[in-house]
Amino acid sequence: MRSGALALSFLLLALKGYPVLGIGFVNRSSAESTVIAASWKNASTQCSGVDVCICPPGERWLLSANMTVDGLTIRGMLKWNEEVPGVVLRVGWLLVEEGGMLQIGSSSSPMGRHSGVKATITIKQAAINQHPIHGDRFVHSDGGKIQMFGKPLDRTWSLLSRSAVNGSRELFLKHDPIEMGWSIGDQVGVATTSRGESTKHKIVDIRPATDEHVPIVRAQAGAEEPHLPAANAVDGNLDSLWSSYLGSSGEHWLQMDLAWVSNLTRIRIFFREPRYAPEYQVDVKTSLGGSWQTVANITDGKAGWREIPMSADHVRSIRVFAVYSSLKNRGYGGRPGPEPAWSGLWMSEAEVYGRKVGAVMPTVIVLDTPVRSDHMGGYTEVEGHLFEAAAEVVNLERSILVTGEHEDFYESLEGFSTKIMGNGVVDMRYTRLEYCGRRDKVGMYCMHLHLLGQCPECVVQGNAIVDSQQVGVTIHGTHQALIDQNTLWDTRAAGIYTEDGNEMNNTISYNVIICSWWQVCAVPWLDHNSLQGGGIYLVGMTNDLLFNRIVGYEHGLYTPGSVFPSGQGQAWGKVCPQFTPFGIVRGNVNHD
Repeated sequence: MRSGALALSFLLLALKGYPVLGIGFVNRSSAESTVIAASWKNASTQCSGVDVCICPPGERWLLSANMTVDGLTIRGMLKWNEEVPGVVLRVGWLLVEEGGMLQIGSSSSPMGRHSGVKATITIKQAAINQHPIHGDRFVHSDGGKIQMFGKPLDRTWSLLSRSAVNGSRELFLKHDPIEMGWSIGDQVGVATTSRGESTKHKIVDIRPATDEHVPIVRAQAGAEEPHLPAANAVDGNLDSLWSSYLGSSGEHWLQMDLAWVSNLTRIRIFFREPRYAPEYQVDVKTSLGGSWQTVANITDGKAGWREIPMSADHVRSIRVFAVYSSLKNRGYGGRPGPEPAWSGLWMSEAEVYGRKVGAVMPTVIVLDTPVRSDHMGGYTEVEGHLFEAAAEVVNLERSILVTGEHEDFYESLEGFSTKIMGNGVVDMRYTRLEYCGRRDKVGMYCMHLHLLGQCPECVVQGNAIVDSQQVGVTIHGTHQALIDQNTLWDTRAAGIYTEDGNEMNNTISYNVIICSWWQVCAVPWLDHNSLQGGGIYLVGMTNDLLFNRIVGYEHGLYTPGSVFPSGQGQAWGKVCPQFTPFGIVRGNVNHD
């Protein structure tokens, strides 16, 4: 019965010669579009800014210009004009009632298919006229349909294909950013792999990489201790080191032979205190029997990482050569100390970057600000086994934006809420929700599928949910919904939450849920303490969890069945979560 009445309404409209906009809207010529638009009422002229505006049953409103109202009830249809850029609906609350429909884009004509076109709904901090049941600061459906189709992305997230070191602005991704549908100007998030902070950035360019890590096939030194050989400086492990202890004056050097002839752009060196080189030179060799050419002289060397730029073409080998006289009287923190020259060098790591001669460089995204820590990428070998231990990179930009006024968001702990209830249906794809959720308010989440029963038509796919005060997506008394390919960032308390214990057969798949720092999301909420939450928090257990990735939460997957032995809310006393079987749980990753 959920979709039958809606389908019948569309059938009647079609028989009367009206365009069927909700399902499979066919692209027409601009002339035909003008005729169609003429048969719709101009939504922005129907009400004034202080009104509670009502779109009556049977009426069809087209939003083609900015509109500000105190509250908006939709009983007919409100459709966004996907050809007009920059349209903003500013409203204190929005309710789609039984038989009503809010349509922003469609599967065949998504918002953003025309360049530069974006739809924005801004929820005001307060309404003059509160709704008698729901209050204000909400986008709710009570029996109606909310359909939002933003411009699809082929992928909403990827992984680093190569490690990104602290200070990097170029990121190598596992998937081609252009093919994924990513663009210059998009906001992206980079997950930590070091128990640090995950960070947000803007893409300022997508282009071939400036350089890449050049593999070292052999390292040799003028002097080395048997248990601290030159190979330790190129093994990718900062905990190992090469030592030139007791080397003579001309033996404190490290030579690295490259895997292929390369045009070099930089070298990164990590010396360990107190045996660092205050002065050294970087030399390159362009032929096997050729002489060394100096490309950089360093006179202010210290311990820790040091990046040295260069421009050296057709290089086969590179060498770091310490000036022996500078090794006297070294100490800690760059200050003089008792360390003698004959104690030599401690070098933990050296990394060489450049371009293989004749090679086509892979495409990278370029960030507006550098990453602030090292991020793992590609595959890591552990005891002879390869694991793809790589940082997630998520795209947080969408062509539909639902946002809330947020001047006091972090003080009041309140944003707007989105709830689908009654016989309502939501089909929300490639939309961004931000500054949402109302802490300690029952049922006030960024996206709440509320007591919908069997709802296979309910789809939450490809969205970005950014900065929530209380949960990202809540599935509550709802079954067979699809929660797929969403990117969630700083959704406090929980990323995805099945609430009462009777939620069954929902598919939760390919979502990436990141808390920038675990204490940001570990908060007390409703009747939970700060430890009762997680990336995916299940009271309703029988749901499929497929290939989700969770970063930075106190609990990755949290299934406290014994805490709610009889369920909660509407399902209390009717279920037994502690002994309820799980659905399919496969391919999920939790880290940091």
